[in-house]
Amino acid sequence: MNNKTQKQIEPLEDLMGELFVNRDEELNLFWKWANRIPNPANRSVALVGRRRTGKTSVLVKLYNRLFNEQKRVMPVYISFARYLHRKKPMTSYDFGREYLTGYMKSYLAFQYKLPYLMRQRIELEDLNPIAIECGDEHAQKWYSRYQTGLTAHTPHGLVQGVINLPRGEASLRDMPTAMIVDEFQVLTNVYDPTQNVHYDITDSFQWAADTFWAPMCVSGSAVTLLVGQALGGMLSGRFGQWYIEPFGKDHTYELVFRYGQAYNFTVNEAFAEAVWQLTGGYPYSIYGLMTSFSSKADKFPSLSALEEVDKFELTDLRGKLRQHYHEEFGKYSRELNEGETTRRVMLWIVKNPNLRIDAELVAEEIGVEKKQAREALEKLEWVDLVQKVGFISYRGPTDPMLKRYVEYQHYTEIERLSPQEALKDWEKEYKRLRGQVNNFIGHVAEGYVYAVMSGFDGREVEGQVYFNQPESVMLPMFEKIERRGGIVKTGKIFEIDLTAQTADDAVWLVQIRYTKAPMGIKEVEKFISQTDLLIQEEGYTDVTRWYFCKQGYTTKARQALEQAGILSSDLPQFNGVAKLFKFFGLPKGDSE
Repeated sequence: MNNKTQKQIEPLEDLMGELFVNRDEELNLFWKWANRIPNPANRSVALVGRRRTGKTSVLVKLYNRLFNEQKRVMPVYISFARYLHRKKPMTSYDFGREYLTGYMKSYLAFQYKLPYLMRQRIELEDLNPIAIECGDEHAQKWYSRYQTGLTAHTPHGLVQGVINLPRGEASLRDMPTAMIVDEFQVLTNVYDPTQNVHYDITDSFQWAADTFWAPMCVSGSAVTLLVGQALGGMLSGRFGQWYIEPFGKDHTYELVFRYGQAYNFTVNEAFAEAVWQLTGGYPYSIYGLMTSFSSKADKFPSLSALEEVDKFELTDLRGKLRQHYHEEFGKYSRELNEGETTRRVMLWIVKNPNLRIDAELVAEEIGVEKKQAREALEKLEWVDLVQKVGFISYRGPTDPMLKRYVEYQHYTEIERLSPQEALKDWEKEYKRLRGQVNNFIGHVAEGYVYAVMSGFDGREVEGQVYFNQPESVMLPMFEKIERRGGIVKTGKIFEIDLTAQTADDAVWLVQIRYTKAPMGIKEVEKFISQTDLLIQEEGYTDVTRWYFCKQGYTTKARQALEQAGILSSDLPQFNGVAKLFKFFGLPKGDSE
C-alpha cells in the first residue's frame, strides 16, 4: 500500500462523520495544544461535559488529525469507556494492561504507519509479534518489562511504571507525545486484588500530568466525579479544564438538516426550531428525536408527529432517551431513593431550572429543614443533576428533555399518577411551543443557508441557473462560517447575515431575506453600501457577495445586483443549490 493511500485512512473510526457539528472550536484548541508539545508553558488539559455531548468525537477527530496531518508529535489514544457500566470495577492489572496496550498500539501504528492497528481490539500479547516484525526494540522492551513486573512488583508498582512510561520515553528519545485518555474518571475506583481494597489511582498521574514532553488530554462524562475527584487531590491545578456546551440555535438547525439528509426525510425551518426548543441543543437529545423508533417519525416534519415522538422517547421502554436517562440515573439509585426530601428537591429544581438556588431557598419553598435541603443538593450535585456555581449556590439542569424525564418519572413513580395525568403539563408546553414556532417561521432561514454552505466542496455550477449570473460560479469549501454584524471603525452600524472564509482567504458575504414580497431597491442598495464599507475596512481582496431573498426582487433591485456583480437567488434557485448537496430545500409556506 503506498503512503498516499495510507494517509487517507482514519485510524480511529469516526462514528459521527458528516453529523459532526459545531465542535471546531474544541478541535482547533486541542490541535494547537498538541502542536505546542514540548513546551514548558503547555499544561495538561481536560475536556469536561455530560455524557453524549460530543467529547469522544472531538478526541477521535483530534487523534486522527494528528495521525495523518503531522509527523512530529506522537498521538496516543486510550479509552476506558468500556468500563463505564461494568458492575465490577477494573482491577490494577486491568488498568496496567489497558494503558500499556493503548500506548504500544498507538506507538506502533504511528511510527510504522499501521492505522489498521487502531481499528482492531488487539490484546497486549498480539502487539509483541508486531514489534518484532517491525524490528522495534523499544516496544519489545516495554512488553518484556511489563511481563516481568507482573510477578516482580506490587499492583501499585506496576500501575506507577505503566503510567510513567510515556513520560520517560518521550523525554529520553526526543519523542513529543500527546496522551489522549477518554473517560478518565473511571480510574477513581480501581480494585487492588492483593490488598482487597478499592482506591483512586488518579493521584498516581501527578508526574505524568506535569511533564511537558507527554502532557495529557483527558475527558470525562461524570462531571462532578471528574472535576471534584479525578482532577482534584494531587492533580488539583494541573489540568486546564474546558467545558463542552450544548449546541446553540444555528448549529442545532444545522444538525437537524444533516440528520434529514442522512436519513432521507424532509425537514423545514419550523421543525428545526421546534427541535431546538425541545432539546436546548443537547446533541444526544437531538439524536434521540431524529432517529427514534417511533412510527410517528415517518410523518416528519409534522410538529404533531414530533410531539408524539418526544413522548415516545421519554416514556416508552423502547425510547432511546428513556433508556439513556434510566441508565445514567440507575447508577445512583441509592442516592436518589433515600428519603422523600431528595425526590421533592429534585422535582422542584427541574421546575425552576433557571434559578440560582441554595439550601435556604429550597428549604423555604418545599417546607423542609435547611440541613435536609443541603444534603439533598449535595446528592443531586453528585449525580450531575445540579451544578454548583458558588460556595453555597447551585443551578438546575438546562437540558429540557432531562427536565421532562425527571418530571414524568416523579409523577408516575412517586405520586402514582397515570401516564395521561403525568403528561398534562407537557400538553400545555406543546401548545405554547406550537404557537412560538408558527410565529417564528421565516426567521431561521439563516440556519438553512449556513448548513448548505457548510457542504460546499469546490464544484462549479451554472451561474444563470442558481445565481442570476452569466458565468459559472465556484462553490468553495469554507474553513469558517459565522454571523457578522456590528460596528465598523467609522462608527457605522452594519448587518450581514453570514460571512464565510476559505483557507486561502477568499470571502463570501451573504444576506438572507425571507420576506413575503420581492426585495426592493432600497434594501439592496443598503447591502451594497455596507459590504463596500466592510470590504474596505477589512482589506478583503477576494470577495463574493450573495443576496438570497425568498420572493425574489423587483426589477430595479435585480438590475442593481447585476450591475454590482452580486450573486442573487430566489427560493427555487436556493433550493436548487441545496439539492446539489443533498439537502431538502426551504418550504414555500408555513408548516403544520
